[in-house]
Amino acid sequence: MKKAQFKSVSTFRKDILSGEWILVATGRRSRPGAEKIKSEKRTSFPIGYCPFENPQKNNETAVLWYAKPEVSASDSIDDWFLQVIPNKYPVLSPHQVCPVLNPVGPYQVMDGVGFHEVIITRDHEKTMADMTIGEIGLILRAYIERFVSIKNEDCIEYILIFHNHGPRAGASVSHPHSQLIALPIIPPDVARSLDGSRLYFGKNKICAHCAILDFELSEKIRIIYENEEFVAFCPYAPRSSFEVRIYPRAHQAHFESINYETRKNLAAAFKAVLEKIRGAMNDPDYNFLIHTAPAKNNNEEHYHWHVEVLPRINIWAGLELGTGIVVVAVSPEEAAETLRNF
Repeated sequence: MKKAQFKSVSTFRKDILSGEWILVATGRRSRPGAEKIKSEKRTSFPIGYCPFENPQKNNETAVLWYAKPEVSASDSIDDWFLQVIPNKYPVLSPHQVCPVLNPVGPYQVMDGVGFHEVIITRDHEKTMADMTIGEIGLILRAYIERFVSIKNEDCIEYILIFHNHGPRAGASVSHPHSQLIALPIIPPDVARSLDGSRLYFGKNKICAHCAILDFELSEKIRIIYENEEFVAFCPYAPRSSFEVRIYPRAHQAHFESINYETRKNLAAAFKAVLEKIRGAMNDPDYNFLIHTAPAKNNNEEHYHWHVEVLPRINIWAGLELGTGIVVVAVSPEEAAETLRNF
């Protein structure tokens, strides 16, 4: 007798770099109390009480600032479009000497030192999705300038640039801003990706990210945007429903090495992706992260820098906490189809 054919309600997908398993379970969207794809309206921080409206009013010193594009020759910080200030409540402390790893019984400990900076744009309501490509290009220029200024500091091993949009993404202040954190260690998630990249290159003689990009360009089903230098797509094994990654077409390990023309094309990709996510999901909370090779290690040329944009509509529960397996309710193929229409 012929066996009954059952259609699986879910699929396990493995990330080729981290080795982590992702569970794509589209049936989860039908369960009672499932998270909504569309985000609820968030409460805005009142302008009069916003600490980023005028950082100098709070005696904050800018380590870098750019004037508004229309008054680019100004020497007055009163004409600022963007400024970078030290975080008033840093997760890391400034340092004079490098931290030392010490044993504490069976544990290890060292001082949490490094850099923690905030990159602020002036308009209280204007998100990156609202900005011009030129304005986003200035933000990217600030990221690179601060990265280059810090990367050769003693003790600094890794620099993360990220942006939190909305309270579910960890933004305690609604005024648009990004952050830079320079760490004295290689963080574990980064270390796993570097190890996976190194192992894949050693086995296949091709960059893992280049292999991913070649496959996505051949299939086309998960791509949502392309330009001359960048491709944006929903990854095969996403960590969040509607996750998008932006890859440079050319293999390059270090984000901070990109030139002016590449920066313009990256700004265009950023704008397109953030507009699509906002349009398709009613402006959800999200994080974006820039993943790049370590600050001082020049032996990681197998790595391929890229951007990850993660809408925050997934809520971790017992399965995720108990196994570390992320469950996403929208397949990347369905997400890409939706995003392409915006």
